[in-house]
Amino acid sequence: MARNKFYYSQSNHSVVVGNHIVTDFAEGDAISWEDVTPDKVAVTEGLDGARTSFSASRAGKITIKLKPTSPSIDYLNYLIERQINGAPQLQEVSITTGVNEVIKLTNAGIQRGGAASGGPQMSEREFSFIGEQIQHSS
Repeated sequence: MARNKFYYSQSNHSVVVGNHIVTDFAEGDAISWEDVTPDKVAVTEGLDGARTSFSASRAGKITIKLKPTSPSIDYLNYLIERQINGAPQLQEVSITTGVNEVIKLTNAGIQRGGAASGGPQMSEREFSFIGEQIQHSS
């Protein structure tokens, strides 16, 4: 599916972890992704002058924020418990954005992030996936 260049549809966002479709995202920017390799391009200085080097690492991170009532929290906590108990399942995490971009993260582990609270307003629950390779396609 080609990237849509004409409109953005917030209702078309989706996140899939393994075979699980994540539901009930928090308000605002609840889905983010980034490359985690610090310097993909660097200039190093040697005795014979400067040279440009390119990192082969394509590691990435996807972060999602969910409402505390999201049924997906149980599944994500299950994945975390498997990691803690020595039986991790590396996941493929896939995002489809509101313009039909697809971001895939392979061989990803999961961790909880951010602080959660039980105050008078709903506090979002944050989960991050860190994996070996992030790919962007449109």
